[in-house]
Amino acid sequence: MLSTAAARAWSAIAALCLIGAIASLPLDLNGQALLAAVTVAALMAANWLSPPKGLLQTIVFLLIVFTSMRYMFWRVNETLPYGDTMGFVFGIALFGAELYGLVILLLSVFISVEALDRAPKPAPLTAEQCPSVDILIPSYNEDEVLLEVTLRAAMNVSYPEGKKHVYLLDDGGTVQKRTQADPEKAREAQERHESLQRLCERTGATYLTREKNEHAKAGNVNSALMNHTSGELVLILDADHVPTTDILNRTVGYFVDDPKLFLVQTPHFFINPDPLERNLNTFDDMPSENEMFYSVIQKGLDGYNASFFCGSAAVLRRSCLEEIGGIQGDTITEDAETALELHARGYRSAYVARPMVAGLSPETFSGFIIQRMRWTQGMVQIFLLKNPLFKRGLTIAQRLGYLNSCFYWFFPLARLIFVLAPLLFLFFGVRIYDAGLNDFLAYGAPHIVGALLLASTLYGRTRWAFASELYEISQAIHCSGAILQVFRNPRAPTFAVTPKGESLDNSFISPLARPFYYLLGLVLLGQVIGIGRLILQPEQAGYVSVLLVWNTFHLFLLLGALGALYERSQRRTFPRLNRDQAVSVSVGDVALSGHVLDVSVTGIGLKLAEARVFKEGETVQIDARDLGAAYPLPLNLIVEGSWTKDGAQHLGLHFDISTPDEWHAVVNIVYARSRNWQSFQSRRNTAGHTAQKVGFLISQSIKHAWAHVRAIRKAA
Repeated sequence: MLSTAAARAWSAIAALCLIGAIASLPLDLNGQALLAAVTVAALMAANWLSPPKGLLQTIVFLLIVFTSMRYMFWRVNETLPYGDTMGFVFGIALFGAELYGLVILLLSVFISVEALDRAPKPAPLTAEQCPSVDILIPSYNEDEVLLEVTLRAAMNVSYPEGKKHVYLLDDGGTVQKRTQADPEKAREAQERHESLQRLCERTGATYLTREKNEHAKAGNVNSALMNHTSGELVLILDADHVPTTDILNRTVGYFVDDPKLFLVQTPHFFINPDPLERNLNTFDDMPSENEMFYSVIQKGLDGYNASFFCGSAAVLRRSCLEEIGGIQGDTITEDAETALELHARGYRSAYVARPMVAGLSPETFSGFIIQRMRWTQGMVQIFLLKNPLFKRGLTIAQRLGYLNSCFYWFFPLARLIFVLAPLLFLFFGVRIYDAGLNDFLAYGAPHIVGALLLASTLYGRTRWAFASELYEISQAIHCSGAILQVFRNPRAPTFAVTPKGESLDNSFISPLARPFYYLLGLVLLGQVIGIGRLILQPEQAGYVSVLLVWNTFHLFLLLGALGALYERSQRRTFPRLNRDQAVSVSVGDVALSGHVLDVSVTGIGLKLAEARVFKEGETVQIDARDLGAAYPLPLNLIVEGSWTKDGAQHLGLHFDISTPDEWHAVVNIVYARSRNWQSFQSRRNTAGHTAQKVGFLISQSIKHAWAHVRAIRKAA
C-alpha cells in the first residue's frame, strides 16, 4: 500500500499530466483572450475575497498550473523564431530560463501546498530516560568573544545533569596550523590554541582540536564524533549560533519516540541584518530572506519526510552518522549531502519550526557572496554527483523535494538571461520572442498573474513581492561564474568559511560592485534605445513596449543591488535587540525608574523617567532579574553616553562583566528565551498590500542607489 506522501506525489504527477493535456488544446486568439480574461478574473476574485484555503486553494493552484503550462505550450509552438539562426539560439536560451521557472513553480506547489507544522516534543521527564547529548561547536577563525557567548549559552541549555557535554572544536589551532612554515601564522595559531583552551576552562566546555585541517567543517565534526565524544545524540551549532535554553527539551523527545529518526532540524534565525537588509534599511520592516525557506519550504519537505540537515541548529543521532562514516564530504554542502544519504537508507527526519538559535548574518556583501557561492556550488555538486532523481532508496516525494532544493540554485543563470534577453532586440534587432502585444497579453498575462498570486498565497507573510528577484539579481553575476566552475570540474570547489562578527568602521563601496556598473549601464542604454525605437519605429510599438516594461523591472532591481553594494558602517559586533521592559536603576543609594529600549551582550539602551546628569564612565546597577534573568544578581553597567530626547533622559550603558555568574546572567538575559525570537519574527511577518510593499522596496532601492552614486562622486 502506498504511503500518504507517495499517494500525494503520484496524484500530483497524474494531475500534472491531465492539466498538460488540457493546456495543449488549441484556441484562436479571440478564444484565448476570452479564456485569459475569465482566468485572470477568477484568480483575482479568489485572492480578493480571502486568501484561498482548502478545496478553493487546490482549485486556484491547479488553475495557476494550467495557465503556466498553456503559456509554455504557446511559447514552443508560436514564439520561437525558427527561421532565424541567431534569434533561435538566443530564443532557446530564454525559453530554457522560462522552463526553469515553470519547473520551480510546479515543485513549489507540490512541496508547499500542505506544509506540516510540527509542535515541539518535550524530552522525557526523568534523567534516566533522556539520551545523552554532545553539543559540538566547530570553529575556525571566529572572534573569542563571539565564541564565549555561544559556549556559555550552550552550557546554559536545560538538560539533566550529566547527560549533556559541550565541546569546542577548534580548527584554527590544529597541529598543522601551529607548525606551518609561516612563523607569524604559526604563532597566531599557537596563541589561539592556548587562548581557547583557557576559554573552555572558564566556561566549563571541553576543548578539542586535531592534527590536520582535512575536509573542512565535516572533517572537524567527524574527528570529534569518531575520536573524542560518545553521546547518543549530537547538537551541532555554528560558532555564531547561540542556542536558547529550551532547544533540547523541544527536540529530543522525537528521538525517544522514533528509533528510525536521524535528524531534528530547527530554523536558522539571525539577529542582525544581512548586507541587503542593512544597506537598504529594510531589516525592521521586511521578513528576512531565509524565512520563506524555514517557515514554509522546510515544513513542506517535512510532510514528505524530506526536510534536511542545514549544518547547524540540528540534533542528529550518532549511530546513524556512524553508519555512513560521519558527516559526508564529497560536496561542500556536506549537511544536505548527509541528509540525502540517510534518507536513502530509510531513516526519517523531522523539522520543528520554532527558532531556537540566534545567529549572525554575514556583515559585508563580500561575505554574503562567499556564503552564497558555497551554497550554490554545493547544491549544484549534489545535482551532478548524487542526482536525487536517480539515487536508490529515496521515495518519489523525496526525489522531488531534493530536486527542488538542488535545482533552485541554478537561478543565477536564469536571472542573467532574463536581464540580457530584451537587450538583444533593443540593441541589435534580434527577435528572440516572436509574438505581438495582443498575443502576449492573451497568453502571458494569466501566467504572470498566476505566478504572483501563487507567491502571495504560499509565501505572502514570509517573502515580499519582488524581494526574491532583488536577492537573486544581487547574487547572479558572481554565482553564475561559480556554477560554471562546478560544471567544468564538479569536484573542484573547496569549503570557504563565511566571515562573521565583522565590524565596519566606515561606509564604503563593495569591491564586488564593478560588474554591476557594467550591467546597469547596459540596461540604462537599452532603455534609451528602446524609447528611441518607440519614436522612430511606431509599427513595432507593441513589441518594444513589452520589452521596455521588462527592462524597466530589471532596472529597478539593479538599482536595489547598487544600493546594497554601498556598505553602511556598522561598529557593533553584537547587534542591539529591541526590548520593552521596565527596570529599577540604582545610582549609589538612589533608585530611579527606567525603561530598557534595547539590549545586547555588551550593554543596554535605557530611558529614564526623570532627567539627571550622568558622567561618562559613571557606574549604575540593575538587578539581572529585572532584565529577564532567572535569579537575582546585581549587574554593574558603565555609562558610555547620555543625552536628552523628547524630554526624557537616555543612557547608553556597557556591561561591566567580571565573574562567570555575571556572564551567565547576561547571556541568559539576551539569548535564553526562544519566544523572543518568535515575537521578533511575527512582528515582521505581517500581511499587507502588495503595492505598498513593492513601493517601499523601490523607494529604498532608489534612495540607497543614489547614496552609492554620491559616494562615487565623493571618491572621484
